[in-house]
Amino acid sequence: MKKKTVIIGSALAAVLVLGGTGAAVAANSSNDDDTPLAGTTLDMASKAALAETGEGRVTEAEAEHGGYEVEVTLDNGSEVDVRLDDTFTVVRVDADADKGTDDNGAVTADEHASAEAAALAAEPGTVTEVERSDDGDHAFEVKITREDGTEVEVELDAAFTVVRVDDDANSGHNGNDDSGHNGNDDK
Repeated sequence: MKKKTVIIGSALAAVLVLGGTGAAVAANSSNDDDTPLAGTTLDMASKAALAETGEGRVTEAEAEHGGYEVEVTLDNGSEVDVRLDDTFTVVRVDADADKGTDDNGAVTADEHASAEAAALAAEPGTVTEVERSDDGDHAFEVKITREDGTEVEVELDAAFTVVRVDDDANSGHNGNDDSGHNGNDDK
């Protein structure tokens, strides 16, 4: 009987320890906007941000837009925001945006050309807008108008790789199949 008590007591202690750890990780992995990071999540985000900047110290870290934003004060006193996706991969680095502006920064001519080329490779049409994103899972948003007049937004990471194509035009499906054919064969 004493052996059963010890086993049950040990199992209960393990459940409590693991359950508490799971609750801490779950609470810490929430990607609610502006939630300060703590514990392992803070450590992983800080390590990724400092590896990207190569110097400085983390002065703030929070969950933001489906990823993380880590503010790093560089050795020269300037600050940068390192935006990470939910896997702690760097999406982009910006001069600190919390200095009274909502602007996500101007897109340079080279960035514009690279973003346009990548987006058009995924979705043919006419580019109507290229802008930086404030979301953690992508760095650029490219709006395209297709030949049929429908619009699509192509989201790109910092390396100009397509992350997602947001196609609101297909929500009102018009009978065309996914290939763009309308079922009428031109023979």
